Amino acid sequence: MFRTWVAVFLAVAVGLAAAPLAAQNLIAQGGWEGFAMRHPDGRFDRCVLYNRTVPALNASPYGMMGLTRDGAGNTGLMVFFEPRSLARAEPTTLRVRIDDDAPVPLPGEAVSDFHIVVPGPLDNRTVAAVRNARKIEFSIGAKTIRFTVADMGAVLDRLKTCVDANAR
Repeated sequence: MFRTWVAVFLAVAVGLAAAPLAAQNLIAQGGWEGFAMRHPDGRFDRCVLYNRTVPALNASPYGMMGLTRDGAGNTGLMVFFEPRSLARAEPTTLRVRIDDDAPVPLPGEAVSDFHIVVPGPLDNRTVAAVRNARKIEFSIGAKTIRFTVADMGAVLDRLKTCVDANAR
């Protein structure tokens, strides 16, 4: 699993560096932008949307979040803290607090010193909470990052249509 997420992270970095590739795979929804990701052999991997635009991703990959959906329909997430915020470790636990609900521990992997992934599948209750979220807080150890979000249902729906269009 760790190698898969490192490959996804590297593919995003390559995609950001190669404008024509990024344009071919670009997806967007209400200020969120991302990609339909493929393995090096061309097989579909997953769709990902980040809570910022591609130009903002190019400027800095820190202080952001991403949602993913794979070909099997599993929803996952990624959180990008500040540099040197994390120690690489597998596995680790990310605490997620949605709106005023109690924090929920989710298993994840710190794939770099700032980037943690929860490959999913997220359970139905967590996905439903994300769909209706107004604010989402992520904590790992003493590090916490908070986001104000809107129209998360549309973001999740866009990931589904991306998968439907690409996972053939």
